[in-house]
Amino acid sequence: MSSPSSSWTALFSGGRGIYVVALNLGIGLHAIDVFVISTVMPAVVRDLGGVAFYAWATMLYMIASIMGAASGNTLRAAVGARNGYSMAGLLFLLGTIGAAAAPTMAALLAARFVQGLGGGLIVSQSMGLIRELFDDSIRTRALATVSGVWGVAALLGPLLGGLFGEFGWWRGAFVATLPLIALFVILAWRMLPPSERARSVPHLPFRRLLLLGGGVLAVGVGGTTGSLILELGLLVLAVVMVYLAFRLDAEAEIPLFPSRAISFNHRVGVAFAMFFLMSITHSAAGLFLPLILQVIHGVGPLGAGYFNAILALSWTTASFITAGWKGRAEIVALAWGPAFAGAALAVVAIGLTWMPPVAIGICMAVTGLGIGSSSLHLTAATMAGAVSGEEARTASTIPTVRMLGIAFGSAGAGLLANLAGLASGITLANVQAAGTIVIGSAAVAAALVFLLALRLLAQRRVAAPAE
Repeated sequence: MSSPSSSWTALFSGGRGIYVVALNLGIGLHAIDVFVISTVMPAVVRDLGGVAFYAWATMLYMIASIMGAASGNTLRAAVGARNGYSMAGLLFLLGTIGAAAAPTMAALLAARFVQGLGGGLIVSQSMGLIRELFDDSIRTRALATVSGVWGVAALLGPLLGGLFGEFGWWRGAFVATLPLIALFVILAWRMLPPSERARSVPHLPFRRLLLLGGGVLAVGVGGTTGSLILELGLLVLAVVMVYLAFRLDAEAEIPLFPSRAISFNHRVGVAFAMFFLMSITHSAAGLFLPLILQVIHGVGPLGAGYFNAILALSWTTASFITAGWKGRAEIVALAWGPAFAGAALAVVAIGLTWMPPVAIGICMAVTGLGIGSSSLHLTAATMAGAVSGEEARTASTIPTVRMLGIAFGSAGAGLLANLAGLASGITLANVQAAGTIVIGSAAVAAALVFLLALRLLAQRRVAAPAE
């Protein structure tokens, strides 16, 4: 039984309730925006054109989120926690206004980048404020509310995007969030405690961030060239840029990532590769699923959006169900979860044109259950396998690796879809071809996660006697 000091009541007492509301409102707005965009994108390209850039709205948002998340500590040190949090909200507000009013696809993409930068700053600073504002006895409760917010966002995001999609006014999905963003900025400015600026402000790792972002962008640009040679060249460039970013980071005085982040001979490197591929799996599948359902199966925007909600909610459900699994059960969750997810996605890729939507929904639920059961135990395994002295950095960079995977997944899915003919227009044949190759590639990524999980388990068995 919880002691009074660690109860849910304690979380909201002593003036802390307003902090809980403000922090979760900021994270919730970012989370809803992640789910909204995939639901409204079919309507966006019908209105603005630019179908070749279908995946870019998500890709650029995630690139900017990575940059924002990496810049959160610097902004906070420069202007203080309250000012930094408020500025992040204003940036998110500006990007949302730009997205709602965008007259062209180029304007929408620029606005999405600004949104992502603000969202990344909000999320990174939220984690720092939770550590500051809540002591050890109730901090896990505060973090639990954040997890709950993502579940709520999985329901509200598709609802918001789907409703306005049904009405034929996709801009409304952005307009509807403006009052909430304004409320967040006001709460951040008026209610959060003031804090002093730091005496020394850490430098932003510009080169490393530009290399990471440039690598993702190279994949996205490759999907719009129409030249196989250019596409292959840009893919090679992307790999080189990301590799250089990690090499520079390993030599940096203040690194962003742990020292063995890209080593397959260490548990952290294998785990990071699993996070990366796992994010590619769900982002590639989720990005194009609403388009597939609307064009091939005639599902409305609202219904199509909720197929992504099925993925997110089953993921959350699996996390709660498997949280207490130990021993053999933990191994099943960690390794076989991705295997089941890959099998379910393979079924969707094969039966895309003839499977009823209900069957596709069941497959997406299996995918979410598989990824969710594995992800929770993978996080614990990553923290347990961290190099001594790098535990905090290893844990804090897991979200960044995930965002990087989502960005690459979106860019790669766009490239494959355009290769399949989607760039020439949203026709039944083009969507069928694009859907098959994108969902199929997501299944392959899940299969690779399964193979890496076997390697991780083998490495853990070898390390166990020494530990």
